[in-house]
Order: sequence, then structure tokens, then C-alpha cells
Amino acid sequence: MSKEGRTARRSETRRPTPHVERKRRHKRALILESAVHAFAARGFYGTSMDDIAEELKLTRGSLYYYFRDKEEILALCHAAALDAVLEAAERVRAAKLRPDEALRRLIVEHVLIQVDKFHGTALALEIDALQPAARAAVVVARDRYERVMRDLLADGIGAGLFRTVNVKLTTFAIFGAINWIGRWYRASGSTSPRDIGERFADLFLEALWPRPAGVTKVL
Repeated sequence: MSKEGRTARRSETRRPTPHVERKRRHKRALILESAVHAFAARGFYGTSMDDIAEELKLTRGSLYYYFRDKEEILALCHAAALDAVLEAAERVRAAKLRPDEALRRLIVEHVLIQVDKFHGTALALEIDALQPAARAAVVVARDRYERVMRDLLADGIGAGLFRTVNVKLTTFAIFGAINWIGRWYRASGSTSPRDIGERFADLFLEALWPRPAGVTKVL
């Protein structure tokens, strides 16, 4: 057998079984959850791999078996949150709602994901901590989501449900407000995540309603 064949054979024998792979995915998910909690308590830059390992009673060496460093963990946290908002966007589009109803639902879903996936951290604002390749991947996914929001705004304007606004700037305003939740949200607060989402939706939808005749200021 050739050297290449022997190498491939050894690689095949080392391939994890489906059971082992499921356990590994589960462990990685637990580590990501622990990391988000640590980031919420200490901030990304104030969190070490030891801090992440401590909550799960792991050694730092064990943690490095699953992740290279905390930047890789940050990148996967972003990916998980973006996957969630993109799935929410698909559900909203599949529901065939009016643009104003769809925008309300999407804003509420986004707020809930910001809290559930990021646990009220400012993680969404830490994109500059990522390496260029990881940051580029996050930007691609974020742009896909932004396109859904822009399309909803454009559809609402076309249907006469929203006043004429700059859809790009309006999308940035909505995203900025939701991402900033991590700077002030506290789980112990008196307002639930869903109520925050509904109130945010109220604010933006009221700002988008057509203005009285003669009022033409554009956002």
C-alpha cells in the first residue's frame, strides 16, 4: 500500500463515530453558552479562557481541545446569533404578512434573539475583535439580514404604509438600537425582553407612518 493510502487509512480509522461527534457538538454548545455568560459578566476583553472554563468545571487545556482561542468562540457566537436572525427573517417572509406587520414581528424576534443568544451582552458590538476572515464572514451574514429589513421597508413605502425614508439609514438605526441593548439590559430589570421588543417596534413603526400633508422631512 502506498504512503498516501496508509495515511488515508489512518485518517479513516481516526474519524469520530456519530455518537462521539454528537457529544463533541453538545460540548461545544455548552462552551459557547458558558462563554456568552462570561462575556456578559466581564466583557469580551476582560474574559479569559480560564473564566470560560471555570463555569463548566473544565481545565483550560480541555477547552483548547474544542476551540483554538476565545476569538474563535466569539466568531461562533456571532454565527449562532446571525443564523437565528436569518431563520427568523425566513419565518417572517414565509408568513406573507403586510410589510408593517412583518417589520413589527422581525423587530420583536431580533430583540428576543439579542437577549436569548447574547444574554443581554454587548457581544454584537465586538465585531472588530474578530480576525479579518471571521469578521468578513459575519459581515456577509449580517448583510443578508440587512437586505431583508431593507426590502420590508421598501415594500412598506411602496404600499403607502410607510413614509418615504432612506431605507439604508433606517435599517442602520433599527439595528443600532437593538444591538445597543447589550449596553443597558439587565435580566433583573422590570421590563421583559418581549416587552422591550414590542416597545421598540412601536417606536419605529410610529416613526415610519405617513406624515400629514405638507410634512415631507425624510429620515
